[in-house]
Amino acid sequence: MTTTPPTANDLKAEVEAAWAVMEAPPSQDMALMDWEYGEEAKAAFVGVRPADVDIDSVGFKVATPLLDLPAHAAAAYLGPYLVSLLEGFQVEQAVGFPIDIKTRSHTIFTLASSGFWVDIAAPYLGDACVAAVGRVAQFVVDHGDVFEPAEGDARGLERLVRSVDRRLNPSGSR
Repeated sequence: MTTTPPTANDLKAEVEAAWAVMEAPPSQDMALMDWEYGEEAKAAFVGVRPADVDIDSVGFKVATPLLDLPAHAAAAYLGPYLVSLLEGFQVEQAVGFPIDIKTRSHTIFTLASSGFWVDIAAPYLGDACVAAVGRVAQFVVDHGDVFEPAEGDARGLERLVRSVDRRLNPSGSR
């Protein structure tokens, strides 16, 4: 049986649905947003549910906090970064060149980091979010000609996909 690979739009909808239930992390866990990234970033994130983060705002675009926030906050805000990554892919397909390279690079590097998965994503994300993370990681691997991950990041993304599969299918069955 042949299945059609998901589109960026399919994955955006999956990520948005999975992260829709997440609440904003406590404000005290977001203290670094102000002093590290400035007032605009603080306004974009602090007290804002992940599903409500404006990924087109200056505050979002200047912030690369996923490896610096407390684990549960980083896991919560991974969702908007995945949506931004997928939207950037769609724009690049339409206009022929990448946009927001900083956010794209941060998101891919974060996903490829084994420490992020082991210490942050896996313990703090439910199965729907984990499945979405795995599918987005596979999408990046499958579209490596567009995303152009560094060799080490590509290997990290492939490891992430296998780790997600092991978590969601512990018996090894598909």
